[in-house]
Amino acid sequence: LRLPPPSPASRSHALATMSAAAFVSCPSEVVPAKAATSAISKAMPLSEVNRHCIPEDCWVAIEGKAYDLTEFMDRHPGGPTTILNSAGKDATKMFKEIHKGVRIEQYLLPEAFLGNVGIDEDLMTESFWHKLREARIEEIEDELARLSAGGGGAGAPLSKAASTIQEVLDAPGISEELKSRVRSLETQKRAALDAEDFAKATEIKAKQAELLAAANVDFAGGNTKAGGIPLSEVARHNKPHDLWVAVNGVVYDLTDFLLHHPEQRNVLLAWAGRDATPVWDKIPGRFPSKTWMSFYMRPELRMGDVGPEPPEAPEAKLVRELRKELRRLKGPSEEDIQAAKAGSKKSAAVAAEASKADEAERYPKLKDVKVKQELPFFTRAEVAKHKGPVGGAPGTEPYMILHNKVYDLRPLLGSHPGGDELLLSSAGMDATKDFELFEHSEKARVRREQDMLVGYIVPAESADWGAEAAAGGGAVAGVEGQAESEVMMYFRYKAMDIVLGLGAVYAYRSWKHRKPLSMLTYSRLLRHMHLIMAVGIFGTLASAKAASYAEGLTKKRLLQVHKQSGFAMFVALLVRIFARSQSGIPPRFPGLPAVQFIETQSLRLFYLIIFVLPVSGMAQEYFLKWA
Repeated sequence: LRLPPPSPASRSHALATMSAAAFVSCPSEVVPAKAATSAISKAMPLSEVNRHCIPEDCWVAIEGKAYDLTEFMDRHPGGPTTILNSAGKDATKMFKEIHKGVRIEQYLLPEAFLGNVGIDEDLMTESFWHKLREARIEEIEDELARLSAGGGGAGAPLSKAASTIQEVLDAPGISEELKSRVRSLETQKRAALDAEDFAKATEIKAKQAELLAAANVDFAGGNTKAGGIPLSEVARHNKPHDLWVAVNGVVYDLTDFLLHHPEQRNVLLAWAGRDATPVWDKIPGRFPSKTWMSFYMRPELRMGDVGPEPPEAPEAKLVRELRKELRRLKGPSEEDIQAAKAGSKKSAAVAAEASKADEAERYPKLKDVKVKQELPFFTRAEVAKHKGPVGGAPGTEPYMILHNKVYDLRPLLGSHPGGDELLLSSAGMDATKDFELFEHSEKARVRREQDMLVGYIVPAESADWGAEAAAGGGAVAGVEGQAESEVMMYFRYKAMDIVLGLGAVYAYRSWKHRKPLSMLTYSRLLRHMHLIMAVGIFGTLASAKAASYAEGLTKKRLLQVHKQSGFAMFVALLVRIFARSQSGIPPRFPGLPAVQFIETQSLRLFYLIIFVLPVSGMAQEYFLKWA
């Protein structure tokens, strides 16, 4: 129902007293919301995430949660392109395959979490949710107009120094010509970051600052006050070409440090523009820790002490929060979305056409790389023996084949954006297709030639990637052609549901026909545990053997089955120990005392081994991935 339009006074009072409003207004204090959509519901439909699909407004759904990755995009260790490919989509599958065991929240600002994805259809439909969103937009616009008419400052270009480019673009009073030039420079800067050309990105940022200063727009300040540097100022320096970090009340400029220490890139970008004090000395030897600071830190990197936030009038803070909520609820315009889609289609076509050409033709700087010495030839069988581990026997160093060249992976370990596990899973194999799928930059390819090249594949075994790409639509298209169809994915998920359902029925029937533990001996429960242990043993052995013959993501999935089988075996062993301690002890098999002794000790050794193996594996997983 549409009610008669209320008076400005009653509308203002309603906004100030909404129980689910995104802010609370009072004469002395303004409390912003944790998420812009909280004025509507605690969750949002996936269609709302789909609307935010442009570089300037990039939302992604991961494991049922929506995140705004616009701020994180440029400091993503893998570059912004990977995130832009999933803009406005559910990226759970890709995230799990590449970042297994990683908690994304530790890399994001708290306000990047927007809410859960999926609304309760019993409470409201998706279309009604969007009607509420549109109604909330009208309320915010009316409130901003009222504040502007009352001298609240909403009509000014900016209520305070803009902290992001998006705030500049959203501010009223900024000419369309200026916005267009700022967007163009932002696009160029993002392209430079994707190519890891930080010097060019710094140059473009300086041009942006000059352009905005000439237009009398106060953007990102940059002047350190005598009272210290507030964390809001640190948050503006959160890119690889402009990286500040606060640790223990001190602000450090690590921009030049990152250029000279690329191996520290992942951990530094995770805390770029943030206060890393909460994780101080959590992992000794890694940033931020006492050992790391004493080894790497230099006095010239210190910018100053962390200072208090500058005072801000409640009205100005209210205007700023309302503008932020309005931008999130409105999202990008249909024109911006269509322009972004058209640009992505064009770039995809260009990439597919470019992938038909030789790598050196697509990246001219590769021709300028000079090999310091004459390198040997390898057969593919020889490279296949180089699977690692790192520090193993000579002749087993982890090598990889890319474009008929052989590379040593050791210089890249510890600094690869996708992690060492993904890198080593392809050791000893030809990973050209996977390499091209992830669109590595020209700078990364040049660094690969300079630091990692150790030889070439013999001409008789060389693959003609240019001809193969031209015939199949490019290396990227060849990989995408192997993607699982939606029908097969549906049946695979349904098969898993059927297996889980049968397991639940079996467990229920077994529970209904249970016997007292004192009457079990070696009957139902112990036999079940022995069955699960046997399945776990054969599952771990078979999956590990199959993984040794697989490659890429298939190998990762088989290793996941290996770990899950081992965990099931471990749980069954614990239940077996409990049930065995409570049940009757059967008589020994007849025989000589020496034979009985050997039987007993061999069984104990067997159970000890199948206990130690999964425990050691879980300990390694915890300390290497989670801790």
